[in-house]
Amino acid sequence: MISKSLTLLFCLSILLSGCGASKQDFSRAAVSGIVKLDGDPLSEGVIRFIPQGENKGPKASATIHNGIFSIDENFGPVTGTNRIEIDSTDDGGYAPDDELAIEKLKASGIKRIKVVKVPPQYNRRSTLTKTITAEGKNDLVFELTSNPAKKRN
Repeated sequence: MISKSLTLLFCLSILLSGCGASKQDFSRAAVSGIVKLDGDPLSEGVIRFIPQGENKGPKASATIHNGIFSIDENFGPVTGTNRIEIDSTDDGGYAPDDELAIEKLKASGIKRIKVVKVPPQYNRRSTLTKTITAEGKNDLVFELTSNPAKKRN
């Protein structure tokens, strides 16, 4: 009976040892900034911070509204070097599967909806990086162009 109790106690101690909160091996920082495309604030979008190299930790992201984004320290990017991805979420105000809206546009003579597109050099193929610091402000400015060959950030 004692042997069964000790075995049960041993098994429980092993199970419970993995249930505690682990210490983070990274620190986060607050960030804010502006994103412009061809000189104008990016109307709607998302910015992602992806730790690079020796920098380990989770990704962070924020929405962009009228060119402005902000993330507080609790959810901000990991300090150190981060790769930056920026995408536009401006669909011209119409969902592509909204058939009623599409019919109204056709009836009014509008053939194309203006959709803002950020070139892939700034999103899935981005080579943009920023170093995020724990001290001081992380106020970032991104000046993007529709033709990235002309200007790099």
